[in-house]
Amino acid sequence: MLRYYILLSFSIILEIVGASFMKISEGFTQLGAAIIVIASYSIALSLYILLTKQHELGIVNTLWAGGGTVLVSVTGIVFFHESLTFIKLIGILCIVAGVIGLNLPERRNEMKKAVV
Repeated sequence: MLRYYILLSFSIILEIVGASFMKISEGFTQLGAAIIVIASYSIALSLYILLTKQHELGIVNTLWAGGGTVLVSVTGIVFFHESLTFIKLIGILCIVAGVIGLNLPERRNEMKKAVV
C-alpha cells in the first residue's frame, strides 16, 4: 500500500509540475517549458494508468484529480500570485472534503479486515 501512495504522490507532483510549466510555456511558445509539460503529463498519466490496474478507479481518480486540483490551485496562488477569494477557498475546501469523504469507506473496510 505504501508503494501505491508513493506512485500516486509522484503522479500528482508531476501533474502540478506540468500545469505550472503550462503557464510558463506561454501557450507552448517557450520550447523548454513545453517539453517539460509534455514529459510531466506523459509520466503522470502513465503512473495513473498503472495505479488503476490494481486499485479502484474511483479512489485513484479522486485522489489524482482532486488532490492535483487543490495543489495546482495553491501553486497558482503562491507562485503565480493568482487571486484567493472566499468563494475559491470554499471551493478548494469542498474538493478536500470530497476527496476525504470518498476515501473514508475504503479505509473502514481495510480496518475491518485488519481487526478480523
